[in-house]
Amino acid sequence: MITEDSAPPGVVVVGRLARGTAGEARRVVHVFGVEATAATSELVRTKCGEALSRTDVEWLTPGVGMPCEPCLGLTTGEPARSPRRELGV
Repeated sequence: MITEDSAPPGVVVVGRLARGTAGEARRVVHVFGVEATAATSELVRTKCGEALSRTDVEWLTPGVGMPCEPCLGLTTGEPARSPRRELGV
C-alpha cells in the first residue's frame, strides 16, 4: 500500500460514496490526493472540492465506475478539450 510518505509526486487515489449512503446519481468516482489515505480527519476532500465523510467512502481501483468530470479535469492539469473539436467535427 502506498502511503503519503512513500508516494511519488502526483499519485492519486479514487473513491465514491458507498452504496446506501447516497443516491446512485451522487455515487460518481472522485479523485483524491494520496493524503486522503492518512487517517487524520473525519472528512476527506476531493479534487473538485467536495468534502466527504471518510467512513462513507468506498476506495476503488482506478478505472471503475462513472467518473466525476470536474475531478478528472482538475487532475490532468490541462483544460478539458472536446474530442469533436480535435477531429474537426
